[in-house]
Amino acid sequence: MPHLQTHLPPRLHPARQSTRQYNHLKCILINARSVHKHAIELWDLLDSTAPDVAFITETWMNASSAPDIAIAIPDGYKITRRDRTNQVGGGIAIVFKDSINVTTSSEDTLLDDTPLAAEHMHFQIHTDPGTTLRGTLIYRPPGSRALFSESIADFISPHALASPDYILLSDLNFHLEQNNDPNTTTLLDNLDNLSLKQMVNTPTHIAGHTLDLIFSASNHVSFSHSSVIHWTDHRCVHFTFRRKTLHLRTQPIPRRHWNKIPTEQLLSTLSDNQPTFSTDPNDAALSLTHWITNCADNLAPLRRLLRKTSTRKPQCFTDPQRIKKNCRTLEKALRKDHTAENISALKNATCEHHQLIRTTKRNSFTDRLDKNTHNSKELVNIVKELSNPNANSNSITPSQDLCNFLATFFHRKITDLHDSFGHQTQPTTTEPTIPAITLNAWTHISAEETEATMNSIHSGAPSDPCPHFIFNKADDIIAPHLQTIINSLFASATFPESWKHAEVNALLKKPTADPSDLKNFRPISLLPFPAKVIEKTVNKQLTNFLEDNNLLDPSQSGFRASHWTETALISVTDDIRTLMDNGETVALILLDLSAAFDTVCHRTLTSRLRSTGIQGLALDWITSFLSNRSQRVYLPPFRSDPTEIICGVPQGSSLSPTLFNVYMSTLADIVRKHNIIITSYADDTQLILSLTKDPTGAKTKLQDGMKEVAEWMKLSRLKLNSEKTEFLILGNTPSAWDDSWWPTALGTAPTPSDHARNLRFILDPLLTMTKQVNTVSSSFFLTLRMLRKIFSWIPADTRKTVTHALITNCQDYGNTLYAGTTAKLQKRLQRIQNASARLVLNIARNSHISNLDLFPTPPTPRPSPRSRTSTSATTSPGPVVPVVTGIWSAPATRAASVARSHSTDSPPPVKHQKLASARR
Repeated sequence: MPHLQTHLPPRLHPARQSTRQYNHLKCILINARSVHKHAIELWDLLDSTAPDVAFITETWMNASSAPDIAIAIPDGYKITRRDRTNQVGGGIAIVFKDSINVTTSSEDTLLDDTPLAAEHMHFQIHTDPGTTLRGTLIYRPPGSRALFSESIADFISPHALASPDYILLSDLNFHLEQNNDPNTTTLLDNLDNLSLKQMVNTPTHIAGHTLDLIFSASNHVSFSHSSVIHWTDHRCVHFTFRRKTLHLRTQPIPRRHWNKIPTEQLLSTLSDNQPTFSTDPNDAALSLTHWITNCADNLAPLRRLLRKTSTRKPQCFTDPQRIKKNCRTLEKALRKDHTAENISALKNATCEHHQLIRTTKRNSFTDRLDKNTHNSKELVNIVKELSNPNANSNSITPSQDLCNFLATFFHRKITDLHDSFGHQTQPTTTEPTIPAITLNAWTHISAEETEATMNSIHSGAPSDPCPHFIFNKADDIIAPHLQTIINSLFASATFPESWKHAEVNALLKKPTADPSDLKNFRPISLLPFPAKVIEKTVNKQLTNFLEDNNLLDPSQSGFRASHWTETALISVTDDIRTLMDNGETVALILLDLSAAFDTVCHRTLTSRLRSTGIQGLALDWITSFLSNRSQRVYLPPFRSDPTEIICGVPQGSSLSPTLFNVYMSTLADIVRKHNIIITSYADDTQLILSLTKDPTGAKTKLQDGMKEVAEWMKLSRLKLNSEKTEFLILGNTPSAWDDSWWPTALGTAPTPSDHARNLRFILDPLLTMTKQVNTVSSSFFLTLRMLRKIFSWIPADTRKTVTHALITNCQDYGNTLYAGTTAKLQKRLQRIQNASARLVLNIARNSHISNLDLFPTPPTPRPSPRSRTSTSATTSPGPVVPVVTGIWSAPATRAASVARSHSTDSPPPVKHQKLASARR
């Protein structure tokens, strides 16, 4: 098998498309002395000086500083940072324009927890093709200087020798103006041996010290000047990096100005130019696209537009700009006559300017919230702009080569998995008999049904002739033609070739992931809007047929009505508790499949659909839907060459999850033959087996069952991901488990863990839920700390809605499983709710909230809708009432309330219910 390359070749890293010419890179170095305290001041500094790159020391940031970043960093900039984790203070950051490519790294072994302790960050600024400005940003807190001055050269030398354009930016807390200090002399001598010259020749501290330093051997780096900053005790150091060109990532992208077209004109143009559609459904599908495209060319011609990277300023910015001009005038006066009166006047004007900016930004933000008071989804999105700003700096510039490289990687990854099974073998399992009731053809739909389906779809593909909202606006004109095409496709059992092509958007799985490793990219398929309409129509009919005739396995909870991940989660936990109540030790195996949706074998899927009762034209249509599909990677404005899809169900299609459920349906029958309990959610499969009641029999059942599972996977061309497969032994009775129990057909035996994450819920061996409560408590308090920083900008009523969306609803997940937990854990959950209530009401942290009237009337505790899902019976005494439910409950109209009313009408939480492992 040929080697699958997973990393970008070096030539793609600095890939730049030059659209503008620069002769220098403008940079600043500033000691912020807390970004949180000076967020507005830092925003004003970056906005007024407009540096290409800003290097910041003493950020004093931590994990809850996301709102500070959103306030302090202007639009058009990105940030990468390294916080001090073991104590307060310290921290460094690099802020740069999003049109510049900056990559960073750090060495965990650097000087940390030693007398040399210092924060550092290595950076690379890619300028000309093949040219990179390399450097290191260091902040060293006051402390032992002798050891640092001797060892800093050893740390710097490998990086300084790697590039002639190396630069060291630092606040080392060395007073360079003290020439007789031996530590300072040693530091300068050691760096001078590396040909690094100190360039700052003016004081950078209000006390006259030179603390903020620039060392470089490059002729392209030059110190400019230092400016007084009144909100910190350090000056702002300005310097430049001279280059002939600076390549930006702005690219012309073909676009249409759809928002500028009046709705009446759009509808009139579409209505007046309706074509005559062919009776051939494939030609009719093309005619539909051409019709809308021609109308679009008349109303909104395609133009190649550049992405704008200029910063946006808040509305009503006239007064701040006026005061800013006054500050500039006072600065000039201060330079001419450095008197106490001029200094005081400049400080007062600067404070007034910053306060007005703060008020203006708050008012602008509040206006956006007021406009979306009744749209909770948009409210949460607005808050996330502050609480979760985009901090990803390691992005890759789109290019044609990169698109082709990603397309090849995605294609080879799936084909290699598919081909690793070789020729398909004969099935060893018995296929289910064909049901007496069959589905032979899809029911034709009306124009009204087509119109309703169109209005329920809110996305499309870049290849569509118009955006989805244009389809929705013109639904009454387009729907009759689309209905005719769909019914013709049902009658001919075909799917148009022009609708089988997907545009793939490659996104990083995590914002901080390394973009040079292609494994960190997730392909997101975007399908044409008309294809989504017919897929949703077919999915509705197929789902009704399967559900009405009970043809789906009851243990499958994925993508089904009235089923959630909590359905599977509660079922698994309930089955385990039932066995533990009988004194048994339980093995929980969490199987993970590699790219399961993408490796579905079309021939096997067709066979299982036929066995389920899908026959005739209905089956022929699905066969046409799956065949001859292709995709290409789209990174605006570049597109890769198309690649063929030989297996899998289309990602992004509403029909694919239902087809996948049918594909997986026979697995449960195989497992149950060996008395192993199975629960599934899509491709996440949980297996439960008792180990103590009959150890010998349990071992045989496990090995025989897993052997058949391995054969079924081979037949289905699905591969087990052994790295993500988890194994947990539950119960306090010793078991006879060892590695010999694990079937060799599934690969290397996983090591039993002390906890396992199942569908976003952490299970421990005794089901005490301690690990889960600790994890969610830490996560929610981090969220509350971030919300606390921005709630002063949010109206009181909106705070309640946001808190419910970000805290209440998340804590409500799996709340049934908290029943019977200890009072200590319940108190931790209660503490989250109390903290949320105090935050919403803006009261002191030690205030009691039991008498606070957060509800107009006492709420009635509701059982979670997930807990009403049918699962196996529990042996737990007493009612299974979610502990958290009683605290967080509120009618839908009271979504603003966040704390429990301790009224006599509200029953207390369950406190005396024992854990399953202790009930004997």
